[in-house]
Amino acid sequence: MVVKKMVRKYMEKLKGSYCKIVTKEPGADRASVVTGILEDVDYIDGFITVDSLQGLGCLSIDTIIAIKPKNKDRKYIKKNCSTNN
Repeated sequence: MVVKKMVRKYMEKLKGSYCKIVTKEPGADRASVVTGILEDVDYIDGFITVDSLQGLGCLSIDTIIAIKPKNKDRKYIKKNCSTNN
């Protein structure tokens, strides 16, 4: 899989930050949204790893429509603070 230089540059800037990720599977009518921390980017296999309220998961780079950095939601902060204590 070939990832463009610009995509690689911006994905590296977002690594470790809380983001809203919009994806759309091929053939699907609607897009879906995942919010969480962008943990890792695998350019060779074309996947990103996201830590969200649903748990740790992988998304294909090809299905991503948009990524937007975001302030952490209160639910996410509450969940992580309660598990750390």
